[in-house]
Amino acid sequence: MFGRCMSVFLLAPSLVFLNAVAAPLQPTFPKTVAPGVLQLGLIQDPEIKECSGLIASRKYPEVFWTHNDGKREKLFAITRQGKTLAEFHVKGMEVNDWEDIAIDRENNLYVSDTGNNYCKRTEAAVYRLREPDPNSGKKSVHVEQHWRLKYPGAPFDCESLVVDGTNGFVVSKVTHHRMAELYRFSLDPAKEVQTLQVVGRLMIDSPATAADLSPDGKSLAVLAKSGPFIFKIDGDISKAVRVSPSHKLFPHESMEACTFVREGLLVAAESREIFLFTDEMFRSGK
Repeated sequence: MFGRCMSVFLLAPSLVFLNAVAAPLQPTFPKTVAPGVLQLGLIQDPEIKECSGLIASRKYPEVFWTHNDGKREKLFAITRQGKTLAEFHVKGMEVNDWEDIAIDRENNLYVSDTGNNYCKRTEAAVYRLREPDPNSGKKSVHVEQHWRLKYPGAPFDCESLVVDGTNGFVVSKVTHHRMAELYRFSLDPAKEVQTLQVVGRLMIDSPATAADLSPDGKSLAVLAKSGPFIFKIDGDISKAVRVSPSHKLFPHESMEACTFVREGLLVAAESREIFLFTDEMFRSGK
């Protein structure tokens, strides 16, 4: 009897150990990863392999639109914690390298097909579609308008897009500590083919990977490998080339997407993390 009891007693710790190996502790969120930076969660959907753009819906509360990098023509609605709410196949476009997503005040979404890693493309493209209802049960959404954008000089890589009124803006992604440049194009439907207009250089010498305009139009965020930059533009995006930005040093090679929320700047990485930058400079009125 004593021997049998001892066998059970000795076996119990092994079972506990095996259970611990089989079911590792899950991370708890939110958690502070740096002063003024919270990690809110992880992108959970295995279909979102390389999150490359992020924009907050202005119509559907707590819905954020995202997509993969490259030639994947799917649009995803997610929460700020990384849970997928819906997905849509985008019809009417043959995307070459989808890099960012933007929104206007009429709830149109804009797809930035502007990636040019090896600078071999002779033109870029931007597509407009009506924001879908994530609760509709539909599986597709159609492009309503597109623009072909030619380079004013040598081709360049670009991963950032914002829209404001009748214009769209893109930011070049540069390396070797060169300054990023801001370009403008018209959203006039009649100007389907046009050449990007140089606005000027931005005081950013780290590769720019995303951008967003605050809902009140007063701030422009440009995300870079070294962390996010904030330009106080007071409703005029072109002013960004004439002002010095504020910069939050937070080096991360995989950060590729950003959007303003009431609490700060929401940032997503291709490595699946979702961060919230909460310093005062990231907060902007609705």
